[in-house]
Amino acid sequence: MAFVNETHFAPPERLDRETLKTQARKVAGAEYPAAILDGVSIPVFVLNANRQIVFANSAFRQFVPNGETLDFIGQRAGEAVACIHADEDEAPGGCGTAPACRDCEAIASVLRAQAKGRDERTFQLALHGGDAVNAMIRATRIEVDSESFVIVALVDIKDTLWHRDIERAFLHDVMNIAGSIRSSSEAIAHFDPETQKAYMERIVVACDTLITEIHSHRLMIHAEDGALEPAYETLDSHAFLTDMAVIIGQHTVSRDRRIEVAPDARGVPFQSDRGLLSRVLINLLKNALEASDPGGTVTANTGYTDDAVWFSIHNETAMPNDVASKIFRRFFSTKGASRGIGTYAAKLLTEKYLGGKIGFSTAVDTGTTFTVTYPRSGR
Repeated sequence: MAFVNETHFAPPERLDRETLKTQARKVAGAEYPAAILDGVSIPVFVLNANRQIVFANSAFRQFVPNGETLDFIGQRAGEAVACIHADEDEAPGGCGTAPACRDCEAIASVLRAQAKGRDERTFQLALHGGDAVNAMIRATRIEVDSESFVIVALVDIKDTLWHRDIERAFLHDVMNIAGSIRSSSEAIAHFDPETQKAYMERIVVACDTLITEIHSHRLMIHAEDGALEPAYETLDSHAFLTDMAVIIGQHTVSRDRRIEVAPDARGVPFQSDRGLLSRVLINLLKNALEASDPGGTVTANTGYTDDAVWFSIHNETAMPNDVASKIFRRFFSTKGASRGIGTYAAKLLTEKYLGGKIGFSTAVDTGTTFTVTYPRSGR
């Protein structure tokens, strides 16, 4: 047995290559057929007592990028999937031995199964490249020829979490808008006719915003399922952007912050899907307002070239490098649970359905600007 004496959490020891090969043959030739595990549609792998992989099924190889060509024998799970902590300097024995591993539910599940026979829980791993694993792990201890192993099965729950986060964000926004409608309705009877008229206009705008949020929620569900079919119509870029600024101006996220359309904004007729484009711009405006300090200003602009129309949303705050590198990731958020889906949604709708491109620039002296560009003739 090869010993590594340093660890911040789980035991660091590993077996030598020849012993691992013997274990791999033992597991593959055991009374339970490895072929059964290989036919299972969820990722499954088998760990020895040192948490090293001695068997991985086809689904696990497909689960790991380029996994079909990799040799997982001897690796630990975090190393196989490229966990960011598995190869850091403070992980002397690899996966399970870094300080961050103390909080890893996947390792905890394996250790629990080794000690108690079985464990099940959810976990998340941050991977190199900015992606993440969100899964349910089920670990079960087995005995093969007097040796102890742990069978680990993974169930990907990314889609479940995504739909949950969309639902929570949707309900959060709907409750805010409904609260605004209720408070305005209760107050209207106490004002003079002129003020009542202003409150009625505010209620109408809030109702329109509520309808937009409901439509957008349904739209995002269909977008993820690949079931959207854009309905193109002729829009004016300046008028459309102004409407979006008015709508987001009624949202609670704009409280103590200003939003303005740039004086040099230029409008042009172009073809697009009204509902999809409104979701893109509302998401970017909301994102910019959330990133702004109280008293800050968000500036919306639009212009065009011979064959394209563009929209830009600017706020005065720069993004840290670690945030900027992950801003379009599906599960990345700077605002906690159920938030941060806006930039991912904007990219999905822009590039998958509207034939456009999205990008951004950020710097301490100039702030952050998101820009979306679309063909004027539609997709």
